[in-house]
Amino acid sequence: GINAEYGPSKDEKKKKKKTAKPVLQSVVERGLVQTEPVYSDITKNHGKYSRLHVDKKLFPGELLGFVTPWNSHGYDVAKTFGAKFNFISPVWLQIVPGAGGGSYRIQGGHDIDAGWIRDVRANGTDLRVLPRLLFEQWSLQHLAQVTSSEAELLHMVQVVVEFFKGEGFDGAVLEVWRQFAGREKARLHRMIMALSEGLKEAGNMATFLVIPPGVQPFPELFDKHDFKILQPYVDRFVMMTYDHHHGTGRPGTLILSRLSRDTNFGVIVVRDT
Repeated sequence: GINAEYGPSKDEKKKKKKTAKPVLQSVVERGLVQTEPVYSDITKNHGKYSRLHVDKKLFPGELLGFVTPWNSHGYDVAKTFGAKFNFISPVWLQIVPGAGGGSYRIQGGHDIDAGWIRDVRANGTDLRVLPRLLFEQWSLQHLAQVTSSEAELLHMVQVVVEFFKGEGFDGAVLEVWRQFAGREKARLHRMIMALSEGLKEAGNMATFLVIPPGVQPFPELFDKHDFKILQPYVDRFVMMTYDHHHGTGRPGTLILSRLSRDTNFGVIVVRDT
């Protein structure tokens, strides 16, 4: 028999080791910002940045960046361009309910890098660090249990607040809505409002909420009614535009027009790059 294994050639490996050096001119000055960009401009210049603009934020809107432990390059980007971001959200933490209910624990603490946080904050004077908190292994039964008892809800909030305050974070990005597929919205409202109030009272920590797609096949998971109820409690709603390509084949094709039509407050659009 014949055994064959495909891998990068020596030339390809050499190319991968090359890193683009900073340049003086910005992408605008180099004529790279176009309504109809040429793919070769992107492939040749995507790794180059102007060292004169590293600490200058030119975009007038707010910028949120997610950093994941499985992509170390993101850590370097956040440190290099910290001055350009308003918020950085490391994807580190999960809140997990106990087997019998009534107990909650924060997992992922081993990924927290305090030295990196100091470096990022040093490069961005107004930068706020809000780790994502994923509600992992939660069932409808867990949701019902925690929202049916005031004491248990306060206990769960206390677990989150004490952990985030102890680590010196500026708030939390909650990823909880989509897990329940649009069910038990009243209970979700109550839990999110309680978390927001707890974080705010403990040290003026912010609450961001990741919301699911508003297009097929998920048209009603999060609607205007949910916005109206949660808007006084949630500081920013985060939309992942790469979740909005169902039926189009192209990420982000529907959400921008939907945003301008349906919302007038606190929405950060995270685009797929």
